[in-house]
Amino acid sequence: MMTLSTATCLLLLLAAQTPAAATPPPPPEPLEVRHVPAAQVTAGTSLVLRAEVAPAWRLGALVAHHRSAEEKDFRETAFELSSDGTYAAVIPITAEQRVSVEYYLTARDTEGVESVRFASAGAPYPVLVDVPQSSLEREALLAVYGQRRSRVRASAEYVDYGSQTINGMRYQDQYYRLEADYLYRLLTQVGGLRIDSIRIGVGHLRAHTPAFGLTAPGEPPRPEQRPGLDYGFSEVDVGFNPFFGLGLRLTLGGNVTGFSAGFGGKIRIGRPHGSHAEIGGEYTAGLGGTGTVRLVWDTVPRFPMNAAVQVTNVPSGPTGVRLLYGVDYQLTEAILIGAQAGYQARASVGGGPTLGLSASYGW
Repeated sequence: MMTLSTATCLLLLLAAQTPAAATPPPPPEPLEVRHVPAAQVTAGTSLVLRAEVAPAWRLGALVAHHRSAEEKDFRETAFELSSDGTYAAVIPITAEQRVSVEYYLTARDTEGVESVRFASAGAPYPVLVDVPQSSLEREALLAVYGQRRSRVRASAEYVDYGSQTINGMRYQDQYYRLEADYLYRLLTQVGGLRIDSIRIGVGHLRAHTPAFGLTAPGEPPRPEQRPGLDYGFSEVDVGFNPFFGLGLRLTLGGNVTGFSAGFGGKIRIGRPHGSHAEIGGEYTAGLGGTGTVRLVWDTVPRFPMNAAVQVTNVPSGPTGVRLLYGVDYQLTEAILIGAQAGYQARASVGGGPTLGLSASYGW
């Protein structure tokens, strides 16, 4: 018979020869993605999405799926590791973007398992697009101008101050002016100011005037003067805010007496494309100076109008006063034709009419 001690030894021997059960490996550390969503983004900048990932070695890829609210399909932008240890995805936002941006995040770990980590394709997170006030004003102005930023214009003006008798001789006091110009609407912010437009052009002025100040009593009459100027000019209009702006003008030209230069400026009170008032002045060597107060209004559809009072000594004569009225007609969306009429005089005993025509084309 097997003794108790023998049985015990056999049991111990069998236990020593049986392999121990294998210890199961610990589960992998879970991948965590922490992301704080953005509330809004400014149009014309970039939406930067940031996330913290732990542990970083478990991350295979982190992707932002994004679209405009008016789109159906999502685009993908991968997150990249930043210098501060976080991950960032940069999504450009165009200056024309107006609707919100929607997105959600997915992550793939090192084992190839992909999961949604923020929002979802069915319920993406919206980010509002903030549009600066200056951009809204620029779009409103372009809409008023029919998206036409360029314009060419030609004008002709005839001015008659009547006639004067000096030392028994009768003189005519009149001139005509022809101008052509090109205008480009920039509507661009520069240093907090809005550059509304630039304008360049050429002009031609010829006059018949008495010999002002050249004939003394008792002297024989002198022939009439024929001052004039062929010139080029440039202008820039600046908007400080929607209701206040400034314009500057530089004139360079020449006539029979030599080179001539001039400068001018105006202040605008009111919207440039609607009813407003202008106060301006200009001086050109060899011609004289002009001060103008002008009112512009657009209360009648397709018929913008203006009225002005001018104090001037152009062309090189005594100071006179001009009363002017102009009306334009919007023939088509691109073509504007205009007419001007008025009356002026250098002295209370005489005066004459003003007649003017203009036409412009925009694109």
